[in-house]
Amino acid sequence: MYTLSRSLFAGTLALGLTLASLTAQAEQPPAVVELTSVTERESSSVVKLPGTVISTRDAQIASEVAGRLTWVAEVGDYIEAGEPVAIIDDHLFQLRLRNNQAEIARIDADIEYNDRLIQRLQKLAAQNNMAQSELDEVESRLEMLRQEKRIAEVDRDRTEYDLERSKVTAPFAGVVASRTMVLGEYTSAGTALIRLVDTDALEISVNAPLRVAHYNGVGVDVQIEAGDRQTLVPIRGIVPVGDPTSRMLELRLSVPGGEWLIGEAVTVEIPDSQPKSMLTVPRDALVLRDNETFIYTVSGDTTAVKVPVIAGPGRGSNIAIEARINAGDPVIIRGAEHLRDGQALKIIQHHIAASPN
Repeated sequence: MYTLSRSLFAGTLALGLTLASLTAQAEQPPAVVELTSVTERESSSVVKLPGTVISTRDAQIASEVAGRLTWVAEVGDYIEAGEPVAIIDDHLFQLRLRNNQAEIARIDADIEYNDRLIQRLQKLAAQNNMAQSELDEVESRLEMLRQEKRIAEVDRDRTEYDLERSKVTAPFAGVVASRTMVLGEYTSAGTALIRLVDTDALEISVNAPLRVAHYNGVGVDVQIEAGDRQTLVPIRGIVPVGDPTSRMLELRLSVPGGEWLIGEAVTVEIPDSQPKSMLTVPRDALVLRDNETFIYTVSGDTTAVKVPVIAGPGRGSNIAIEARINAGDPVIIRGAEHLRDGQALKIIQHHIAASPN
């Protein structure tokens, strides 16, 4: 008798809780949601690979002349193209230039003297008052002086070139990332002074399996991820030379300057198969809860219907899925975070799905 009473009490309690739950659910206001439609698109399986943001203009700037450094740009300085990154003491070059100019002036004086001498000798030769050989000798000496002047002018031009190169200028605009020499040190020609990096000319370098070359080409958009950022960028170049040990080749992806940091690590999703038709939904439609991935669609009586999915490759804001659902079916993209299966819905907007690419 006691056992029967306990059973009746438990049954009554369970029924009461169920009725209370149903009553609460009936009294719960409809969840406000936004919808879009499941689409069918051409998509490929992808391989996720690590990539690194690099600068396409990253150079060790060296001096072309030797001398003592009187100024070197500081690490972190931004240098415009053509502006100096280091200055070398030019005192010796100035002295050499003065010497070159003096040598040219001396040769000019000799040329002028021999010009006048030839004019006098030509008059004497016309009167048969001198030997022709003497005139020829003076004319030959004059020609040698003219050649000496050309050599002296080359020496002067070289000195002016060295004098100009005593200011080591930036071949492109960039930031001084490091420097190997400082003020007061003596540098020789070809010695690196600073490392200059263009922070706006950026690319992503990715080492990929050789097989991906069959499914990708220059201009193909691939997805990159870094933290919570996702974007599509084009393949700028493929180096069709594989490493015989790793069986990998290099891809270069174009990225805009100002949005990425040099050396930043990214994840690159690269197509790894021929494209095939797959169902896709916006990434916002996916719900991750209790180690389960699912989406919500809408029933005929405007209630939420939970549909488990297997996520596939993503492309931009969309992601491929495998699920028991059809193209064109509605899917919830806003307000699904706290939904429950069977919950009543209030639809405030139904977005039109973008046409397949």
